[in-house]
Amino acid sequence: MTALKTVALTFSMFTLALTAACSTSSTANNAASTQTAAPGAAAEVSANQQTPVKVRLAIDTAAGGSFQFRIAKDKGFFQKYGIEPEISNFAYGIDTVNALLISKADTALAADYALINSLGKGNMTVVSALTRTNEKSAAKTLLFVRDNINKPEDFKGKKLGVAKGTVYEYVWAKYLEKNHIDEKEVKYVPYSTPDEAFVSLQKGDMDAVWIGGALIDKFKTIKGVKSLIDVSGSGVNISSYLLLDSSFVKNNPDAVSSVLKALDEGIRYIPDHKEETAEVAFKELKLPKDRVLEDLQSTNYTLGFTQEDFDHLQDVKQWVENKGILKDKYELKDKINIDPLKKALPETATYKP
Repeated sequence: MTALKTVALTFSMFTLALTAACSTSSTANNAASTQTAAPGAAAEVSANQQTPVKVRLAIDTAAGGSFQFRIAKDKGFFQKYGIEPEISNFAYGIDTVNALLISKADTALAADYALINSLGKGNMTVVSALTRTNEKSAAKTLLFVRDNINKPEDFKGKKLGVAKGTVYEYVWAKYLEKNHIDEKEVKYVPYSTPDEAFVSLQKGDMDAVWIGGALIDKFKTIKGVKSLIDVSGSGVNISSYLLLDSSFVKNNPDAVSSVLKALDEGIRYIPDHKEETAEVAFKELKLPKDRVLEDLQSTNYTLGFTQEDFDHLQDVKQWVENKGILKDKYELKDKINIDPLKKALPETATYKP
């Protein structure tokens, strides 16, 4: 896989790509009494203690806008469980992983393909799933193509847009593989932001690109371009996961459990408060409210980790190993720690190593 091998594969979250700027930081209360739990710190801070623990949450503006995090902060659910959230926004999930790797964040978000390619690069552990693809959510990520592309064979010789290091590399690879198209027969055109992809497709510098969430309507306005299929046509099912620094989890398990409890409340709050969630999305990300309301009908937020989650990740790992993409050797079971999840939401943690 020529194109995939030449990049450092890390990751991105899956739907709702945006133009939000990377790494703008939003911090909750900065009270003098706040304690920071840096990776490797010896002290544990329980949600029952009066002094909150600061947790640096790196989230991307994809994956439905990470609204469960935003609502958990906006409604005070983190504070309820003794957590002071320091949220940093990044354009793509790859940036959240990089922030975790250089100790600029305590958490990151990763889709399965990017997760597998990232776990061997640092001291990271998976603590829970965050989203799972279903039929509705799959329909929110579309393959936009030029009007002269009508069937898989038409992609031969074409320029395919891809955000390097993201799950879209995996989607393209699996789609081409499914349709018996050699990667040597196409040309990958890398892009860094959705706006860059929009301009490239508009100018003819690329012939096709996968786009999800809020930007679908924008890409539909490009003349001579249409949506061909949704992501289910690639043969890929995508889940996303919450990553933490392993030392942070080891030394602050109660804080991690508290984060998960707060996220659980955020997830349960959203379905009955979609209008309010859309207001938060507009306030923080300038997303059109009507688009957010539509996306909330399909985004499958979840918490938990099952045997099916493990088997799915193991299948992805086996695939990238067989393709010669994965260079970092590790055992998947050694990169999973669901003890905080078992304490916070025991009914959701059914995986047994």
